Amino acid sequence: MSTVLKIDDIRTDGGTQPRTSIDYQAVQDYADAMADGAKFPPVIVFYDGTDYWLADGFHRVQAALVAGRAEIAGEVHQGTLEDAQWHSFGANKANGIRRDNRDKQRAVRAALTHPKSQGLSDSAIARHVGVDHVTVARHREKLTASCEIHKIETRTASRGGTTYQINTANIGREKQQPTVFTCPTCGDVFSAEVWHCATCGHHWPTHQTQCGNCRREHSGVPVPPSETAPDNSDRLAAEWALRVYRACAEITACQLTAKNLAASIRRSDSGERLKKQLETTNEFIETVLADLA
Repeated sequence: MSTVLKIDDIRTDGGTQPRTSIDYQAVQDYADAMADGAKFPPVIVFYDGTDYWLADGFHRVQAALVAGRAEIAGEVHQGTLEDAQWHSFGANKANGIRRDNRDKQRAVRAALTHPKSQGLSDSAIARHVGVDHVTVARHREKLTASCEIHKIETRTASRGGTTYQINTANIGREKQQPTVFTCPTCGDVFSAEVWHCATCGHHWPTHQTQCGNCRREHSGVPVPPSETAPDNSDRLAAEWALRVYRACAEITACQLTAKNLAASIRRSDSGERLKKQLETTNEFIETVLADLA
């Protein structure tokens, strides 16, 4: 329902600002356009019976104030502050001032710690916020490791209009490799301990007392297990190559200059640790580049 709201009645202190900061140049541009008679979409608020919580339209509200207005068009939804917060995480994903990477990260982290995200899959949260599911998964892993959110092994997912529950307990977990028994005589591989018949070369389980082929009693020793599990180096190499590619793509898309990024790192509580990590990463990347040359 669209109506005219008094700006003083709209609350902006409920943690519904999806951006890291206000773009005051954009506010001034909006204010100038309003003064010239331009029409803007109504802001979105959630009314809980007492307060109007702003969920989308922070720049428009600021611009209206700069333009000297006391009222603004608003689209009112019935809902709580939590509803307004959840809506704000997906605001501006398709219109409005373009979000930068910090805005997206803020929205993802806020969504993951919000009660409405409990039980939702990474893909469902990604669709709501307007990012890819890999970004959500990465932030979920960090927040879980820091105990900011609890690990939930059952999540709600939707596909083809059907909603269902998925168990995520084993996602990302390495499968336990079975013990492999390799015959030192013939090289055959088995998943259980067997005897190697010295007479006919047949193999049979160690719980049997004689060869199932020539019926002779066993002689010698059972086939020993291999000292190493099947080689997974190719799979791991491909997986890490993809991770490095994604990390590099995100870094090169950073909208900050290197100087500003360094200044931000310097001010961080973990700046020194991050500096050392960057140095180690640089050494590794240089080695990779040298091998690629």
